[in-house]
Amino acid sequence: MWKKLTEKWQKLTKKGKTLAIVLASAVFLLLVFSFVPIMRVSYLAEETYQATETYYARESYTVEEPYTVMEPYTDIETYCEEEPCEEYIPIDYSVIGGQGYNYYGGTGCGIELYIENTDVIGGTFTVEFLLILIGDVTTTITASQYIEAGSTQRVIAFYEPAPLKTLYSFTYSVIAPKKPNPTYREEEVIKYREVTEYGEVTKYRYVPEELTVLKTRTVTSYKRVSLLRYLISY
Repeated sequence: MWKKLTEKWQKLTKKGKTLAIVLASAVFLLLVFSFVPIMRVSYLAEETYQATETYYARESYTVEEPYTVMEPYTDIETYCEEEPCEEYIPIDYSVIGGQGYNYYGGTGCGIELYIENTDVIGGTFTVEFLLILIGDVTTTITASQYIEAGSTQRVIAFYEPAPLKTLYSFTYSVIAPKKPNPTYREEEVIKYREVTEYGEVTKYRYVPEELTVLKTRTVTSYKRVSLLRYLISY
């Protein structure tokens, strides 16, 4: 085949050869123009990529929280018809009278007090005397005496170092024996008080978490096209 083509080429005139070369060049250029990708052009394309996104998940947790409740308890309450409300009260008595005297020569003194026991039980009465002595000096002395129910007795106390300022320069305080209070009573009652207790409570919170997701984006890419395609489409 190449031999025949060579013979035909040799038989052509110079003008024919030139024409053949021109035609061949034109065909070559046409092919290049139509099919060879020589033009660089841009285009938009969808690209897939990975991304990390943060979202908030609802999470439960428990805590100990204080709360107040009313707790019952037993208490003892006392009741009386008169105040002060005590389980034991002094027995009934009355002071009939009293006086002081000084020893002859001014070497001491004595005080006596008459007490009537008006109750139905007997007991020992104690009297505390506050004395005002010569020179306005004060001192305290005590004396005791058992007195039967319904009787009157004298309670006498002595002080030897100094005489009284006057025969009535003293005061006294009577401490009577005690007896059960007939109106006193105790009752057991139910009361309530606030106490703090602790309980487990469920709460919720949102915590951040990360997740890998696939996304798409539009990117500019490049390709090569033929000159004919470029002229037609771009």
